[in-house]
Amino acid sequence: MKLIDHLDQTGEQPLSGSGATHGADGLMRGQRLLRSLPPPPLPPRRATGKKPAPPPVNSPDDRVSVSLEAAYLMVGDRFDPRKLTPNELTDMTELMLAGRIITRPEQDLLLRGPNGRGYPMTEAGRPRNLIAEWQHALARAVGRSFLAEVSKATRALGILGRIAATRMPQ
Repeated sequence: MKLIDHLDQTGEQPLSGSGATHGADGLMRGQRLLRSLPPPPLPPRRATGKKPAPPPVNSPDDRVSVSLEAAYLMVGDRFDPRKLTPNELTDMTELMLAGRIITRPEQDLLLRGPNGRGYPMTEAGRPRNLIAEWQHALARAVGRSFLAEVSKATRALGILGRIAATRMPQ
């Protein structure tokens, strides 16, 4: 179907002129272009006095799962295993447990320390280099060929080393 045939059906007058100048002549003369009608207005809203119900509080759509890499970055941003007090160690392990980086037995391993008895309360605010302490414990266990202690120290160093690796160089 040609454009002129379409205009004949809509009741518009064909443009005068010839060839490729039809459109230009129509625009020059200011002929009105056909447009669609605007949409009908929306019906007025009724005031019921009720507010819409809020979304459910424990919706699964509201939950955000954090990847292991992001959890390590968050922990490494807040804590430095080379300068960590026992109080900060507790906070760090709780954050790691919430981020599913470690399990409860691994948390217990880190909180008990390399000697297995925990840290004294008198030194709760004194920073410690946990990586150096666990490396020293690993060297002692290897020297004695005590495989259970080697396994514990290796696991603790793996966790602490990954946190230390996420920190920016100072």
